[in-house]
Amino acid sequence: MRKKIKKEWLWAYLFIAPIVIGTLIFGVIPIIYSFLISLTNWNGIGDRLFVGIKNFVTLLHDEKMIHEIKNTLAYTIASVPLTLVFSVVVAVLLNQGLKATGFFRVIYFLPNIVMPVAAAMVWRFMLNSKTGIVNAFLSWLHLPTPNWISDPKFIMASIVIVSVWSGIGYNAIILLAGLQSISGEVYEAARLDGAPPFTTFCRITVPLLSPTLFFLLTMGVMNGMKAFDVIFTFTQNVDGGPLLEASRTLVYGIYNRAFSLMGFGEASAEAVILFVMIMFVTVIQFKLQKKWVYYE
Repeated sequence: MRKKIKKEWLWAYLFIAPIVIGTLIFGVIPIIYSFLISLTNWNGIGDRLFVGIKNFVTLLHDEKMIHEIKNTLAYTIASVPLTLVFSVVVAVLLNQGLKATGFFRVIYFLPNIVMPVAAAMVWRFMLNSKTGIVNAFLSWLHLPTPNWISDPKFIMASIVIVSVWSGIGYNAIILLAGLQSISGEVYEAARLDGAPPFTTFCRITVPLLSPTLFFLLTMGVMNGMKAFDVIFTFTQNVDGGPLLEASRTLVYGIYNRAFSLMGFGEASAEAVILFVMIMFVTVIQFKLQKKWVYYE
């Protein structure tokens, strides 16, 4: 019996070994190494000079980083809820058993398999103030046509639009799986009791879908705070000024400090700060889930 248990444990360790090794190599070790680099002054080539927490003190008094934190939070707060709301609407529509549902599932999921940089390039053309289709459509409706990608007031809104568009498909598929796992008997009982559709949605669908919503919310916040590719694509020809200050996030700041200014120590310190922020927000989310997430 003991030999059988040992054999099962051996196979279990063999199966989880690739994931554990991959997590250590590409996750845990880089985090530890980044923390060590954050305590040094290093340009990526020469010797490292230990400076303690000097990089953290410098960053916390840097106005650019304060702007990066504000932009990161603004982007996350704007994009994540909007993506979830539109994803729920799409998932509910796809769950109605209408004709060509499979076709629409594929259509809504397609943006998720498009490379973010490619999607951002297409949207740059679409949002062009002179030749873009978005402003052409707004002009046809006699609505204002803002400079989406050249005006600091609208650059973040443009980035949020691209983020929401590209994130709906993945979220909708996950939510659709959650909707299909809800027993039809619950809805039948609600109909027999005379509950209207909106009440059924609020009192039955949303509570039973809350574990899926919590998962997507947590992952969305993490990804939102790590946003970089779309922002970099939208501002790749911008050297500075109000437009860049209105759009640069923490990851963009990390990239700029490391590969433009060759300050790997400060870049690593900023990465550590971002890691702490994500961990802090995630812990709060897990604490608050007890108040609104319901498990069967």
